[in-house]
Amino acid sequence: MEKECQWSCEKDEIETEDSTSDEVITQPFSPNDIRLQNPPMNMGDLIDMIQYGWIDFNTEYQREEDLWSPEKQSRLIESALLGLRLPSFYFEEVSKRHWKIIDGLQRCCAIRNFCVKETLELCNLEFLNFNGKKFSTLPFELKRDIRMLPITVNLLNAGVPDKVKYILFKRLNTGGIQLEPQEIRNAVFQGYAIDTVKEMAQNPQFLKATEHKIPMERKQDQDFVSRFIAFYLIGYENYVPDLDNFVNTSMEGINNGKYSSLKVEKMKKDFEKAMKLAHKLFGDDAFRKRENWEAKKKPINKAYFEVIAVTLSKLNEEQTNKLVKNATLFKRNLITTMSSNKTYNDSFSGGTGKRDKVKKRFSVFENVLNKSINGQNI
Repeated sequence: MEKECQWSCEKDEIETEDSTSDEVITQPFSPNDIRLQNPPMNMGDLIDMIQYGWIDFNTEYQREEDLWSPEKQSRLIESALLGLRLPSFYFEEVSKRHWKIIDGLQRCCAIRNFCVKETLELCNLEFLNFNGKKFSTLPFELKRDIRMLPITVNLLNAGVPDKVKYILFKRLNTGGIQLEPQEIRNAVFQGYAIDTVKEMAQNPQFLKATEHKIPMERKQDQDFVSRFIAFYLIGYENYVPDLDNFVNTSMEGINNGKYSSLKVEKMKKDFEKAMKLAHKLFGDDAFRKRENWEAKKKPINKAYFEVIAVTLSKLNEEQTNKLVKNATLFKRNLITTMSSNKTYNDSFSGGTGKRDKVKKRFSVFENVLNKSINGQNI
């Protein structure tokens, strides 16, 4: 009988994924769905809105507040004092008195800190001799000049469809740190869908099966869960590129009631079941590609996670018991297939969002699993 080895480990991280798809998206959005306006505004209007609490700084898709140093904030204020136009601001209109920041959070923080809270004292200015000054201690003329400075505001009107909003957020994301798809998704699909994702990402069995190795920063853990949800609810057979849009369709379906609460609750239980089973079968090697028994443990692979998690979640009790009994055979069959079938192996790395690669990795894995359940070698 073949003896199982204790796998040594490479640096634990998430394996880099190329999820691009070269297929054409066949569902273009109507320009009528995009309602973006440019209200005439000056800095004083923005200062007043911040002071009245009409600007929402706590949006899901933004970085943390106040990441800029006092020097960088001061240089922004200096630009305003010099009459230089600031970069454009992007907001989403929730209501007349509630705007969410899409792009420009750190600039809004600097303006708030200097002009509203007055916690910022100017420092390390390059051209003006106002170091140590607060807004209230500036000459009246300069305070007036700051308030009268025209600014460019792009306002996304309320009522824009979620799918369109998602695409716009990606295109309007002009900051230095590009937002991850899940960060935008969390802003667009707030409600039942994102609450479900967050709950599942905190499931103890998920954390155990992944050894707590999937970072929560940039919502990577929630992206894994969102991928599971999409393939669980829609099915890989119905996959249509691109991957982001496919995942977003499942989020939209949860929020608009396409999937009942009973269906969603069953999905949560099946997810937990799959995580328990994955850990029982693979231990600390779960969701990691393996081409031979002796190699070091590889990073967690997102495409492999979705295949294993979704497929295991669909098994009934009898199939599960047989698979556990044949666990060593199952892992040997997986290694044989991964090492001998190049197109299958490649489906987990390059172009994972392509239709043919999605179907290849799911269908081949299902075949390996079914043969293993029945005690057959590959």
